[in-house]
Amino acid sequence: MKRPEFVGGHQLPSWYRVHKMLYLSITMEAHVHTTNLRKVGGSVMMAVPPALLDLLHIGAGAKVGLAVDNGRLVVDPQPRPRYTLDELLAQCDGAAELTNDDRTWLDDTPMGDELI
Repeated sequence: MKRPEFVGGHQLPSWYRVHKMLYLSITMEAHVHTTNLRKVGGSVMMAVPPALLDLLHIGAGAKVGLAVDNGRLVVDPQPRPRYTLDELLAQCDGAAELTNDDRTWLDDTPMGDELI
């Protein structure tokens, strides 16, 4: 079951996922911030205030989409993919041979309270 999303302590409406950008645009009207663009190497960087990052539930390293809409820069948070154990295991090659490091690790004695 997916955890309900909250902004400012309030649960978001059920239509939020479909209209996320519109809802965030409306919500952000009350959270107007100004920032400076800075040259860093060959790129230009923009510092995003922590309050806005908190509203969007993103942080450093988050993947975002960028677009220009009517002369405005639009930043669209891209959710991280969530994988099931079965999906992850499907990517593994069960026929692959174990390396010496793998064998050493598997044959080593437990170091703590491992259940294996």
